[in-house]
Amino acid sequence: MSDQTLTRRGEATRTRLLEAAMDELVERDGALEVASVAARADVSVGLLYRYFGSKAGLVAAVVADFYDRSLKEIGEGDDRALDWAARERRRTERSVAFYYREPLAPIVLTLLAREGDVAAVEARFITKLVDNAARSVQRGQRQGEIPADLDPRMIGAMLIGAFRVSIAEALTRNRRPTQSALTEEMWHFVVAGVRFIPEDERPATTG
Repeated sequence: MSDQTLTRRGEATRTRLLEAAMDELVERDGALEVASVAARADVSVGLLYRYFGSKAGLVAAVVADFYDRSLKEIGEGDDRALDWAARERRRTERSVAFYYREPLAPIVLTLLAREGDVAAVEARFITKLVDNAARSVQRGQRQGEIPADLDPRMIGAMLIGAFRVSIAEALTRNRRPTQSALTEEMWHFVVAGVRFIPEDERPATTG
């Protein structure tokens, strides 16, 4: 069902179904039964299919909602007045905080990543992340904080790939690293990856 055709009541029902599906996936370690989700949301199975088309469509919608929320939170308070390092340090902190707080995170990054219908959602999200990371690197280059010879998109892809694998590793350990410790390690990796240039080492500008 197209989002544009939903009434306010329909939006509330769709949200309720997504929340029920998320709870189901978390409680059942990545498994989901349509009848159980419908019962949790207090709707008929037929209505669930009307909104999402299939079980796979429901799972893909849950994953898309998860990623949409992550992008919104990580980008909150994005102060363009800050220099590159200050902005990206804040984004690193918000990224780790989101994934550590979300009970669905380890399931999305590991178990659901193998689902066929989730692959398209994953691909769109990763492309968006790499686009954002490339723009960030370019901004740092313009400000003289990152060497101009680096390929922004390649570096962005490397950073996003490393973050996703590292956060998945942390979330699936029996004993997770503390949020602050992981944030520090992530930030050190970012700084090294972009070959960050401290202010006192940047070439003087003219004019």
